[in-house]
Amino acid sequence: MRILVLWNACRGVSPDEDARWVREESAKLSSCEGVRAMRLHQVESAALRHPRHWDWCLELAVDESANAVVRTPPCSEFLADLRLLGTKPSVLVLPETVA
Repeated sequence: MRILVLWNACRGVSPDEDARWVREESAKLSSCEGVRAMRLHQVESAALRHPRHWDWCLELAVDESANAVVRTPPCSEFLADLRLLGTKPSVLVLPETVA
């Protein structure tokens, strides 16, 4: 199973400062219990007709239930920080099997 976290860049800081914070804080999630692998992506638009709605995507491959992983302190704190910073995070779960 995979967890996707999508969010917007932090307002009021430079793009470089935002990227530094995101990389440092998201790296802590690799130590979450149940997280097998982690990938961080900066989101770009595919075409002008299809604007992006988020700036960042964090992909977590997990061995435990998604609910259990997002409730662990490193993950729950990261999501709380994103909310406090006004980045409007969305958390999605994708099964490993293709429909």
